[in-house]
Order: sequence, then C-alpha cells, then structure tokens
Amino acid sequence: MTHSTPPTSLPNSASLRAGGKKYDAIVIGGGVNGLTCATLLAKMGVRTLLLEQRAELGGCAAESEIAAGFTVPTLSHSTGPVRRDVVEGLQLNLHGLTFADSAIHVSALAPGGRAVVIYEDGRKTAEGLRSWSAEDAGRWPSFQATLQRLGAFVARLFTNAPPSVDAPTARDVFALMHTLRDFRSLPKDDQWRLLRWGPMAAADLVGESIDTELLRATVAADGIFGAMLGPWSAGSGLQLLLSSANHALAWPGGRLVAGGPAAFARSLEAAATRFGVEIRTGCQVSRIDAKDDRAIGVTVEGGEHIESRAVVSGVDPQRTFLTLCDADHLPPEFLWRMKHYRTRGTLAKVNLALSALPAFTGATREMLGSRVRIAPDIDYLERAFDHAKYGAFSTAPWIEFTIPSLTDPALAPPGAHVLSAYAQFAPYQLRDGNWDTSRDAFGDTVVNTLAQYAPGLGSLIVGRQTITPLDLERGWGLTGGHIFHGELSLDQFFTMRPLLGFGRYRTPLEGLFLCGSGAHPGTGLTGGSGFNAAREIARELA
Repeated sequence: MTHSTPPTSLPNSASLRAGGKKYDAIVIGGGVNGLTCATLLAKMGVRTLLLEQRAELGGCAAESEIAAGFTVPTLSHSTGPVRRDVVEGLQLNLHGLTFADSAIHVSALAPGGRAVVIYEDGRKTAEGLRSWSAEDAGRWPSFQATLQRLGAFVARLFTNAPPSVDAPTARDVFALMHTLRDFRSLPKDDQWRLLRWGPMAAADLVGESIDTELLRATVAADGIFGAMLGPWSAGSGLQLLLSSANHALAWPGGRLVAGGPAAFARSLEAAATRFGVEIRTGCQVSRIDAKDDRAIGVTVEGGEHIESRAVVSGVDPQRTFLTLCDADHLPPEFLWRMKHYRTRGTLAKVNLALSALPAFTGATREMLGSRVRIAPDIDYLERAFDHAKYGAFSTAPWIEFTIPSLTDPALAPPGAHVLSAYAQFAPYQLRDGNWDTSRDAFGDTVVNTLAQYAPGLGSLIVGRQTITPLDLERGWGLTGGHIFHGELSLDQFFTMRPLLGFGRYRTPLEGLFLCGSGAHPGTGLTGGSGFNAAREIARELA
C-alpha cells in the first residue's frame, strides 16, 4: 500500500508531542540503508518515522563544499553498487535516479607511466593486457567469468534473511535446499574454487591466475578495501567474492549512478517522501526505550520520548547495543560478544579542490572519471598494511581516487576540478599521537603519493579535506571508524552478522531490529541490508 499524502514536516519536538503520535516503526539513521528500510516499510503500509542526527540525509553518501564553489562526495565516491531489487522495489527511477554508462570498471597506474585498465568487457581488458603479458591476456576472460559466476552464486545469499540457526522455518529449509541445488549445478571446478577462495588470502587467489603484478594488486585490493586485512591475510578472498556478488546484483550491470552516491541518497529521500515516511533531521537519539524487555520507542536529545511498535537501528551494532540500549535489557553473554565484535577502521578519505585538471602520467580522461588505483604490486599493499598492524598510518598508502567533476562539471567552477581519494591504511588507533594532531601529516602523505603520479599536483590545490577514522566515528557515528559497521570476515558474515544467532535483523531485545551494514549482507552502499530488513520487520508487525 502506498501513501499519496506527503509526510508532515516535523521541525521540532513540540509538534510530535502535541500530535500525540505513535508509530509502527522508528528508524534510527538516515544513511542509505536506513532510508531504504524506512521507505520500503512505508510502501508496505507501516507508519514510519526516520530520525537522522545530521542536518542532511545520506550518511556515507553525503556531499559537502570544501572550498567556495567546490563540492565533493564527502565519504563514498561510488555506490555499492545499487541493487536491482532496491531500484525496482522502491521505484527509484521515478524519483530522480538515473544511470550513466561506464565502460571502465577500475584502472591502475604504474610508477613508470603505464596503466592497466579493467573494462566491464573482459575481451577489451584482455586486449590491453597483451602489452603486459600474453599469458594474462589469454587467461583474463576465463578468470573474470569464473569470478562473476562465483559472485553470482554468493549473491543469491544476499537477497534474503539468513536462516535461523536455532529454529529454522520451512522457508529457511526451502531456501537452503535451493542454495544446495544451485551449488551442485556449478561446474565441479567452480565448486572447488568457491570452497577454497573464501578462506584464502587474496594474494594467493589472484596469484593462481595472474602474473602481472600491477593487475594482481588491482584485483586483490578489492579483498582488503576498508578491512583490517592485508593481501596475504587469510579470509581476504571472501571480501573479493563479496565485491563480485555486489556487482552481480547491480542494476543495471556495468553502469554508475549519475551524480554519484549523493544522487542515490536524494532519490531515496524523494521515494521516502512519496511513500509517507516522516523525516526529522538534526535529531539525535539518546536512548532506545524498553519496558519488560521489549523496545517501546526512543528518547531524543532534549528528553522527548517517541513511542513505536518497533525500533529499527540503521547505526552500527556496537553503537546500538553498547550506547543506545540499557544493558539491563540485554543478556550478559550477548553484551560480552558484542564488545568483541571487530570494528577496526583502516580507511581514510582525502578530498581536494583543484584549480585545474591534474596530469596523471599514463591516465586518460576516461580513466580519471572512473576509479583509479595506486598500488603497483602485492608487496606494496602488504607493506601499507604492516604500518597499521603496529598502530601507524602508512607512509606509502594504497589509494583509490576519482575526479567526479569530469562527469559532473557542476561540482567545481569552470576549468577547475575536485578529486576524491580513499587512502589505506590509516588505523583508528594510533600508537603514537592521535588523529587530531596527525591529520595534516596524513593528508600530506596522500597528496605526496598522488603527486608521484601527477607532478605539479600540489600547486593546483586550493582546498583540502582530510577525514580520518576518528572523524568517521565522531561525525558519522561509525564505531571504530569502520565503513562497513564491522569487519566482513568469515566469522562476521551471513548467519553470524553481527553475531551467531542474530543474523535475521532481530535482536535479543524484542521489537528492536537492525537494518544497517552491520546486518546481513553488510557490503556497503547497496541498500541491501535495509531492503532485506524491511521485509522481515513488516512480517513481524503484520
């Protein structure tokens, strides 16, 4: 059921108190997953209120002005990518969401000025690899096709709630039977690869099929992105498969959201408005209220209590249970396990306002408008990780950057540009000093690393923004500065996300649910966790 009446504007607490409203569901957090969950709930007839602590919606999909006339994607410069079922289920094409063609998946620069470009078309990638390695050119289409097949299999686990560990339902059994059937339908070699690749180190995984070091590092980087893992860490192969699974669920395949993550968030906000979600920004939830071990609403800053039949948390699990909930309403063992849930952020962000387009040696204009990586070999990635293991930021970080103003000129003044760069490794906890005093030094390190590939970059900078893991925690509520709300490891995935026995969006506190990236599948700005959670919550409230 949909609602044609737009939501009432609720700029202050008095309006809610005066109206005496009670909601079916209150969603905490206006990031991509919170917006997705709230919108689908409202579309299914659930009276929903969305509360966001920041002045604008979008969370990690937000954008900001870093210098006069220069707007950047503040945190994420690409979506997860967006899931097809989210686009179709929320009718986002009717709410401003459009896509742009992108032939390039990702590219990488070598110190000598050469580049590797991975296209969506495997044959085109192979043509470019011939100048590097005839063997890699011959093997690449098969390797890419295998990775896509295994990603597509893993993706089947993403679109539904994981089965109950303690009391599987008939629906769970049916779904597991389908999964087993799909596994048995894979070629025998793929069955073997799937069982091996998940626990493997990404370096070993790519090393079996790729000889060119630059290509190895480019592919392996997907296995360590945002994680406290190096390419030789066991389990980094799983993250590589999860990245491929996201791509398999994307709509439409091989295309990017026009306008970037912020445009995705705006379309979700428009859909939420259409379907009747009441939205309050600048509203900090201070406590999840409970009575008789059941969530009954929330208290916001200022002391106002808002009642609801269900409370849905789009913030990370540790913040939900260890900060917003009263420990008296949660089992001691659950709290102990939650305290040991791993949220060790390693990713920082540097945004640059540039007076002109920098000249990156070996990079075409098309490459710069898409994602470009600086990670010349596997050892470079591992050395960057070594620093983080001992509480220091990398002096030679691996970087992924894009220049979004090439595809969206409105982000910068005429002739000028903005550059968005992820930089890893930057551990949340520094052994010496702190991020408030180390922020500028890390920003300088990132700029100097980029300048090795773009001489003269420093002279073009008219504004810089450096966002550390500590900033992610303080400004965006990401505990530990972890962009995925917790490690995507084998013991924190599927039925074990966030903890074993609580993978179905429900929590030990009756009436409290999770819908953020700390819930299955938890793989970034896809909308998947929020979409899955909304269906389970709606069944519970029916």
